[in-house]
Amino acid sequence: MSKILAINLSPRKHGTSTLLLHECKDHLKECGHNVRYICLYEHTNNLQPIFDQVKDADTLILCGPCYVNTYPADTIKLLQELAAHPDILHGQNLYGIIQGGMPYAHTHKSGLNMLEIFSAKTDLNYKGGFVMGLGAMLDGHPLDNLPNGKKVKRQLRVFFHHIGCGELSPDSVYEAAIMKMPSIVARILARYMNRTIDKSYAKRGMDAYQPTPYLSDKINTKSSKPEHTNSFGQSAANR
Repeated sequence: MSKILAINLSPRKHGTSTLLLHECKDHLKECGHNVRYICLYEHTNNLQPIFDQVKDADTLILCGPCYVNTYPADTIKLLQELAAHPDILHGQNLYGIIQGGMPYAHTHKSGLNMLEIFSAKTDLNYKGGFVMGLGAMLDGHPLDNLPNGKKVKRQLRVFFHHIGCGELSPDSVYEAAIMKMPSIVARILARYMNRTIDKSYAKRGMDAYQPTPYLSDKINTKSSKPEHTNSFGQSAANR
């Protein structure tokens, strides 16, 4: 029986990350494992309770949303603090789960890459992760609400099995659950999402076409009307 610690990296108490971790916890408990659950954002001012449980665990599962291509900033702080206390890390297995609004895995996979790099620099054994798209669509509701919900649930069970066995979980596990979307549908969906974001900005008195702060003044002054960009510096057509 393994001692497994599931850490929720989301600032939202009842969001999709919470849903996924509870699914994971229930599955592993049914298999006889000792699983503890803790929320990072309940301990950001004092990480000691997390340190104590990390040190006592054999396996760590980090699950959270994808914010600007990776986990939330407080996750980075947690990893930095763990690295600064090498006595806490003693070869535990590390698995990651990251979920985001886009349907594609590649837009969120960089979060798992970060965990893999972190493990290589510390005394942890990275054993793979799971990427789930369309997380914002769920908003904490059952996985069956996803258009590819059956596939996601099936592949999550495979992933949870790997965790319970302490095995490497290859990318092919979550890739098998990715929703296949024709390019024309993706473009229509992207334009719809862009318009929805623009309306949300307008309700808050924000100008969606203002120059992005992530580009230099020299680039922004090339056109009298700046290209519509998001927080990644991507144009609306490429979002």
